Amino acid sequence: MEYLFIEIILFLVFYFIQRYYKVKIFRNKKQFIIFWILIFLFGIGWDQYAVIRGHWLYPGKGILNIFIGRIPLEDYIFMILIPYGILVAYQVSNKLISEKHESMHPTR
Repeated sequence: MEYLFIEIILFLVFYFIQRYYKVKIFRNKKQFIIFWILIFLFGIGWDQYAVIRGHWLYPGKGILNIFIGRIPLEDYIFMILIPYGILVAYQVSNKLISEKHESMHPTR
């Protein structure tokens, strides 16, 4: 359960940062859909492979014990959460760098 709680807190932090800086993550719905399909295909494939090979396991402590395949629900949330946080950080940093550049080199 604490894993899910941490994910909820991180999501709220990322969400409020995105709203505070007013950054847009995707240009259109097509980009949104393609991005998340690829993230899920590679993420789920990688996790399933790693669990089958014994690279990691989910012992049950700290999770809800709701599994889809061999992966707990929290890991699916993680596959959404981390790329979302990275995209927010990337877009915010681009915005801040652009604003700083514009303030140092105003157009005449």
